[in-house]
Amino acid sequence: MNINRITLFFCIGFIVIGSLVAVVGRSIIVEKLSEEPTVWLRVNHAGYTPDRVKTAVVLSDTDISGKSWELLLGKEVVLSGKLGAAIPGDDYYVAQPFNYIIDFSSIQSIGNYSLKLTGAKPEQIRILADPYSVFASQALMHLRAMRSRHIGDSIAIVQIVKGDWRDGNWEKATPHRTLDMRGGHYDAGDYIKFTLNEAYLAWHLLTAYQENPLIFSKVHSESELPDILDAAKYSLDYLSKTFPDYNTFVIQVGDTNDHKQGWRLPEMDALEGKRPALCALSRVHMGSTAAALALGAHVFKNLDSKAARLYEEKAIAIYARAQKNDTQLSAFQSDQVNEYYYDRTDNDNMALAAAELFRLTGQQSYLDDGKRFAPEATYEVSWTSWNSFANHLLAQLGDEEAKKRLKSEALSYERDNLWNVTGNYTWGSLYRWIGAANAHLRTHRDLNGDEEFTAHFLGVLDYVFGRNNWGLTMIVTPDIPYSIRNIYNGIYRLTSVFPTGALSEGPGDRNIHNQLRRYIIPLPENNPFEKFNTNAGVFYDNADDFMIQETTIGGQGDLLLMLALASKKRVVKNDE
Repeated sequence: MNINRITLFFCIGFIVIGSLVAVVGRSIIVEKLSEEPTVWLRVNHAGYTPDRVKTAVVLSDTDISGKSWELLLGKEVVLSGKLGAAIPGDDYYVAQPFNYIIDFSSIQSIGNYSLKLTGAKPEQIRILADPYSVFASQALMHLRAMRSRHIGDSIAIVQIVKGDWRDGNWEKATPHRTLDMRGGHYDAGDYIKFTLNEAYLAWHLLTAYQENPLIFSKVHSESELPDILDAAKYSLDYLSKTFPDYNTFVIQVGDTNDHKQGWRLPEMDALEGKRPALCALSRVHMGSTAAALALGAHVFKNLDSKAARLYEEKAIAIYARAQKNDTQLSAFQSDQVNEYYYDRTDNDNMALAAAELFRLTGQQSYLDDGKRFAPEATYEVSWTSWNSFANHLLAQLGDEEAKKRLKSEALSYERDNLWNVTGNYTWGSLYRWIGAANAHLRTHRDLNGDEEFTAHFLGVLDYVFGRNNWGLTMIVTPDIPYSIRNIYNGIYRLTSVFPTGALSEGPGDRNIHNQLRRYIIPLPENNPFEKFNTNAGVFYDNADDFMIQETTIGGQGDLLLMLALASKKRVVKNDE
């Protein structure tokens, strides 16, 4: 099985050394899930904006059609109704056999309400003008914690492909040389830095800012920039280092040895000063990096002209080098059980780079290149699927074929299920659902002129904030009692710092999870999460569950774009 991001050696070493599960706030969550009722209300705990569609989901073990419900403001009943016919459970997206939707969209006054249904615990309903900006700040706070602290990366040892690049093997370059690769973000719970994911993050941060700059404030930034642009610049400055000379491009810093060290802080890493810089002229990585840097030059043009010039120069040079005949499609590291972020297609990355460079420079040859690469319509948005980003920008630039592909993609995200989520279970399900939901909304807005939130965007947004099987907000936050509390991450584990802003990977495919259970601390009997798990998907708030609770920087990027889109119905256009 192809396992991305993390090897089983990493899991075994970390679990043996860190066998005590982090259970910060666990008592609150267990109490929530251990309630005796056989009826449960599921709502968006962050809140609903006044003019959007607003719904709650009822889960029940028995048929309760016709039961009365009330929405109260203080002691005043402002809306009431009766449950209609049950929506049957499918044991895929939902475990309970009887399910219902309560629609309270007609209530548009800001306030704190209470939703009551006989047999269920009442739930607070918050209608707010701005429910999400606080979570944007918190998501960026987590990214600050993931900034690299390996000073020894100033002498990262150059490694090159050994043999056929498709085998994923590497060796030290001859003669020996090093690169200054300080900076960047750790990808997940480990300390490896992946250029592909760094570019994915940077592009999402910049796009989120373009979509809705007003949501992002200056809270933790030590520069004059708002937090999101401070984070984006930190990422772009690192990406600018990945092309130090004509024949060198860095795709990764750190390697599989990282996963053999066990839990330790970066400052105590035995690998400090010994970490490799894996270098290959990979079009996947070069295209992604050029796209992020070109967008960075566009955004920073009027904010930091010196940085913008650097980003533009690097984007043009990297893209031009990627076009040469001696480059290769992709690159990755492989070990006994893992292929680290092996992206098998490069046309999506190169198309986005070309489109971003055209938007930046106005040079027609770039737009021609973007159309020539023509990334096909795909069924997901993720680190390996940049197709929707490229097709969206090409469509905005007038490419009629890209518009057709983009509309086809949007249709593929439309799944018929209780939650309106946009895909099936996999590893990192929630990240893919968020990415698809973002693409779905932007497609309908920009191609159809439809400013309303789509049902699938709202479905995933509400899912993130608790309108899901378990009633849990999937972001670690002190502002919502029933949010996840446990993240698979060495820094948080060893410092006991509350992982504010980290986003869970969400429920995972049960079959994959079962295969990995021997590498995860066994779950207690009568686990309260099981009642809401399905035959297809499972979720646990377990700090040792690397499949479900290992936050990645790519997922944080997806989340920040979603929050920007959710916070204003009429967003700032890309060219404004």
